Amino acid sequence: MKKLLLFAAALFWGVAAVNAQDNMCFNHLAAGLSLGFDGIGIQVAAPATSFLQVRAGYAFHTPANGIGSFGTHDMDNGRQANLDDMPIVATSYKGGNGELFVDFFPGKKEIFRITAGAFINNGKFLSLKGDMRECMLPEDYTHTMRTGSVVFSTDADGYGYGDAFTWPVLPYIGIGTGRAVNLDKESRFVFTFDAGIAFCGKIKAYTYSFDSGEKVPYAVTSAATVDESGEQQDQGFIDAVTSIPLLPLVKFGLFYRIF
Repeated sequence: MKKLLLFAAALFWGVAAVNAQDNMCFNHLAAGLSLGFDGIGIQVAAPATSFLQVRAGYAFHTPANGIGSFGTHDMDNGRQANLDDMPIVATSYKGGNGELFVDFFPGKKEIFRITAGAFINNGKFLSLKGDMRECMLPEDYTHTMRTGSVVFSTDADGYGYGDAFTWPVLPYIGIGTGRAVNLDKESRFVFTFDAGIAFCGKIKAYTYSFDSGEKVPYAVTSAATVDESGEQQDQGFIDAVTSIPLLPLVKFGLFYRIF
């Protein structure tokens, strides 16, 4: 990660110094809308030289509703809770992502580019809220369930929670097409495309128990959510999420040159 950031910095300043005679340093500005794996966003862009462009922006995800099937679990009061067909609300990077990119073009008129940059956020990659009110009786709320390293309960209202965390700063490297600042006098608009990967490190997952009256986090060190037949009750979700060291990105943009 450090080598990637150093390379991006050296690339930026090296090309900027060589091409300072272009007199294009931030003399134009474009604004645009984006849509991609990182959500819906806004960006601004400005040229540093004929070969370099800087983009900055913000993107966010809207919450998604779904149904989760997590099997049957024993509670500490001796009863069981069937967590199949449980309504779930999932939010990715609640609070949104700040974005900073540097685009390098191999030629003055080239639209193909190499991009380096970073996403900046609160580190909460995924937040889950499960509605367990149909899965158990009200008197069972806050009673703890344990399956391997997974320890959880509902709160006093019958809702369960889970979070997955990554680094708060995610280095990014990718390729793309389109100059966000379009200097064509006939049209100020331009479409852009990005594809790359963000390095997020090992994702850390947590569940929560409310049996003490407070929200107590428990780290999920292994899924181990299997029933007596050996079938994985969480459908491999925990293992899949926590094993991802990087995140793919595909992003489309529409920009308008302001000046």
